[in-house]
Amino acid sequence: MSIHDIIEEINLSNGSNHKISVLKKYKPNTTLQRILKMTYDKVVYRYYLTMNHWHKKMGPNPFGSNPNPTKTLDEALDFLESKLSNRVLTGHDAILALDTIFNSLGDQDRELVVKMINRDLRINCGRTQINKVFGDLITKPVYMRCGVFSAKTRKDINFPAILQLKADGTYREMQVLDSKVEFLSRSGEQYEYTFGSEFEDLPQGHYTGEFIVEGTENRAESNGLLNSDNPPMDRIVYQVWDYITAEEYQNALKKVKNTTPYETRLKRLAEIVSAKGFKQLQLIESHEVADLEQAFEKVVVWMNDGLEGGVMKDKSGVYKDGTSKHQLKMKLEMSLEVRITGFKEGTIGTKREATFGAMTFETDDGMIKGAVSGFTDAQLEEINKDRESYIGKIMTVGCNDITKGRDNDYYALSHPWFDEVRNDKNETDTLGRALEIKQMAMCFS
Repeated sequence: MSIHDIIEEINLSNGSNHKISVLKKYKPNTTLQRILKMTYDKVVYRYYLTMNHWHKKMGPNPFGSNPNPTKTLDEALDFLESKLSNRVLTGHDAILALDTIFNSLGDQDRELVVKMINRDLRINCGRTQINKVFGDLITKPVYMRCGVFSAKTRKDINFPAILQLKADGTYREMQVLDSKVEFLSRSGEQYEYTFGSEFEDLPQGHYTGEFIVEGTENRAESNGLLNSDNPPMDRIVYQVWDYITAEEYQNALKKVKNTTPYETRLKRLAEIVSAKGFKQLQLIESHEVADLEQAFEKVVVWMNDGLEGGVMKDKSGVYKDGTSKHQLKMKLEMSLEVRITGFKEGTIGTKREATFGAMTFETDDGMIKGAVSGFTDAQLEEINKDRESYIGKIMTVGCNDITKGRDNDYYALSHPWFDEVRNDKNETDTLGRALEIKQMAMCFS
């Protein structure tokens, strides 16, 4: 059976069980495995161009039917792997060579290659489902997360410790390898920035940090600009907090324990930033704190300035993939009473399809609106049995902040989560009350 027939069979149903069943059925098909890996593995395979790059050069819709193809799908896959992914061809040369491949393929094969470059075969399957069938076929990008500060986790921080600003911009990893600069998201998506060429002579390795837009105080507006089609390149600042050598990064990828403590990595990074003096490369604000009281005092100052909070790091922490107990987020948390207004349906092809994806809410003054998830499976099933009876009820939601987007006339809650339904209450908090609660939460009582 052809690859195209297999993909059609996968798409006969949006149910997750069906898709996994079809993948298992064709598991021995090496071409299927290759296509899945080359599409969804953004760690091993990068093509250094997008279809937008190609369209800008060749026009919006230059394809015509090709009844007499001269190249096979396997030859096209070889081209993606050996010429694009290995960067034998780049820029203008890569686009022209890709155009030649497109004009040499049959219509179905060409459509498939386009989807691969777009990193989406349109089969509603993600890395988790594919790896459930094929093991670790799709490599997960390395990403070290922060734990959350609590009475339980605080024991893993030894003082004096390092406290850093949590600016909550847009996360980017910068890889400088073979004098080539790449910017990646948490999921491995590639991004291009014109100022990247300035960083080509930085020490080889991996840098982690966040992009912010200089001169923009509103976080939602800043992130909106960064994710737009035309980000303000001259105003983007890359605030970095870690520098990892290529060897350390590979250790993390292979689950081999690193030994370089964070204090050493931070000192190494500070020296790099100071030596280069790039306007758009800055070290994240960092302080040594002697105890928790000193840390909280600084976090409150940051939050009073409209920032999200801080990250406290043990000096001995090593770089790893996954959540590190040696770096803890210290941020605002509060609870608000809101009214349930409706439901958002679950995504087709996921287990939420059978229940719902989120519950919508707003305050009675109409000044705070949003949607909340974070339900257990038992809660999803219980609420879904009689949705209508929940509409109009009061519920408690937790959140990290109250923000206002530039295009909205109402406020939203940052990272809201469901707490409980309050049958004992019949009024919501107002915006004014919510802002008071925020101020009280900032006292960290």
